Amino acid sequence: MTAFLSFFSPAPVFTIISVGVAAVVGFSVGVALKSGHIAKHKKRVLHLEDEMLANHSRILKLEKMVSDLKKEKANLLIDKKSSDNTNLTAE
Repeated sequence: MTAFLSFFSPAPVFTIISVGVAAVVGFSVGVALKSGHIAKHKKRVLHLEDEMLANHSRILKLEKMVSDLKKEKANLLIDKKSSDNTNLTAE
């Protein structure tokens, strides 16, 4: 009977070693999973930052186009006013 019990209850030294090994393996697996998770999120953040920069660049180009159109419109209005004034003085 004692041989049967000793088979199912290992010596305390083996229990301590096996718990230590299990802790080290569990910690290593946890670190590996977390590192992979962080790398995945970091890659996603970099992709989103690139997308934001591209969108911001596009917005700046559109604002420049609007500004140029406003300047062109203002120049046309000034030219039109000056041509109207010269027509009035010529008559």
